[in-house]
Amino acid sequence: MDYDQYYRLRRGNVKAFRELYLVELRRMWFICYHITQDVSKAASMLLNGWKKVMERIVVESKDVPKEGFTALVSTEFFKMASQGIESDEDYEALPIPSVSEKYATFIQGIKQLAYEERYLYLLTTFGGLNTTAVSKLMGISFDEARGKIVSISTKAQDTPEIKKMELRDSVYLSTQFKSSDGKPFESIEIPQILIASLEHDYMLILRQQGKSASLSKIRKEPENMKSTAKPNQKAAVKKAGFKYTKPIVITAVVLVVVIAAAIVLPKIFSSASSTRITTYQVEEITYGNVSTTISGSGTLTPVTQETVTSTYAGEVSSVNFTVGDEVAEGDVLAVVTSDNRDEEITAPCDGILIEFPVKVGTEVAVGGSVAMIMGKDGFTMGIAVDELNISSVALGQEVSFAIDAVEGDYTGSVTAISYNGSTSGGTTAYQITATVGYVEGVYPGMSASVEIVIEDSGDGLLVPVDAVGTSGDDNYVYLAPSGAEVGASFDEGEIDLNDLTKVTVETGMSDGSYMMIESDELAEGNLIVVTKITSTLTGSDSEGEGGGFEGMGEFPGGMDFGDFDFENFDPSQFPQGGGEFPGMGN
Repeated sequence: MDYDQYYRLRRGNVKAFRELYLVELRRMWFICYHITQDVSKAASMLLNGWKKVMERIVVESKDVPKEGFTALVSTEFFKMASQGIESDEDYEALPIPSVSEKYATFIQGIKQLAYEERYLYLLTTFGGLNTTAVSKLMGISFDEARGKIVSISTKAQDTPEIKKMELRDSVYLSTQFKSSDGKPFESIEIPQILIASLEHDYMLILRQQGKSASLSKIRKEPENMKSTAKPNQKAAVKKAGFKYTKPIVITAVVLVVVIAAAIVLPKIFSSASSTRITTYQVEEITYGNVSTTISGSGTLTPVTQETVTSTYAGEVSSVNFTVGDEVAEGDVLAVVTSDNRDEEITAPCDGILIEFPVKVGTEVAVGGSVAMIMGKDGFTMGIAVDELNISSVALGQEVSFAIDAVEGDYTGSVTAISYNGSTSGGTTAYQITATVGYVEGVYPGMSASVEIVIEDSGDGLLVPVDAVGTSGDDNYVYLAPSGAEVGASFDEGEIDLNDLTKVTVETGMSDGSYMMIESDELAEGNLIVVTKITSTLTGSDSEGEGGGFEGMGEFPGGMDFGDFDFENFDPSQFPQGGGEFPGMGN
């Protein structure tokens, strides 16, 4: 798992948590549903597996896990799938996650697998479990695990629909579908209840550990996971096996690639390990504050919105305004004539004419709508607040509004709090109403996001959380080397921490990115060293000699490719997308 991601999650950085589920959640929801083929079981599986991994990261683990996040969660899914999954009636009405129609043929291949085959296939093909992990989870040898994976992968491809496809099309779509870039799952919408439950569980884990979480780093919460942010490319490459399902005619070039993927890649990547790279960044101590906030998004509703109707049936004989006009209370909007009687339709309040469907000659019935007026006394928006935070909200509390359609930030207040909570999936939320004054150019239904500060540190010295080290009960920072400038970076071999001045500090509130500190020896503008640790994959020959292309020996069956010019081969002849071929495992 990425070092930076691990420590941001461990410290309570909710921005990192949301970045994580924007990348991972669609794929995992797809996996869970197709394992269980039941949305209520799939939701239970997803939430429990994710929660167990977050507990491991925040509470249990002292070192960065070697596996990626997807593989960590998939390991929990495997355990649950092998033991049986209970359904949760709170999620019975959730929509089924669906991918693009072009992958429907491959979905049919998944559905034809027996239950044990199905979850093994999904977790190895899409969930990041490699052959070694499967071997340990099932208590079987590496070769047995690889044989199972290859056999099931072949079976998933063995459908009449896939066999009817042209080989090139089959390879291309299969490769796309199994790609680690997440694009096949971009159309999947995640129900908001699942997102709310995941965030609730994360915040609860943090609070049980005495850590605070900030939601202020993302202005607007994801709505049904419609973000099109591209997931990070995964560093790990899955193991692959190859098996013929029946004799086929194939070009020598494609066959070479298939064999290489099946034989060579496992040797190259199976023993890949993570290497930490440490650098030191020079940054400045700043002065300011950090806060914990509640955020939410929704649509705006006018405080006052009135429909103007006709008392009598008749014909509109005159109109005096058009839609969008500003009117004052008592202004005559239109005149309706009936039985030689003229009825003046007047504005009941000051405001904007937002509907005016009549014109001269229009017939109106008794009580028929003539106009709708939006008052200029402001807008309201409902926000769901988690049970862990509702006690921090009070009537009159300040609320910051950002409205998508207009520039600027606006300030309103909490005007109503409902104390009757709504519980779903083990999470209880309470509805509050926030109100903001009238904003020119804003109309009913426009989107907005809000933030409510529920805890503020007050002003003081701020440093990045990665700058603070811990030794026993003491916290400390290192002053930058003499002559260093803000933004300077040092490799591990260029700096010796023992030569730097170490200053003990008292730590305060943190928002996950910055932390308050106190020290008589430090001041705003002092330069400090921030440790930055990243990780990269390195290969080894731990699984035998010849890791890589050397030591491969002959191809299976003693195949002879004659005078084929591999050196000058044009890779553009291959299907785009890379990845696996039909009949291959992971």
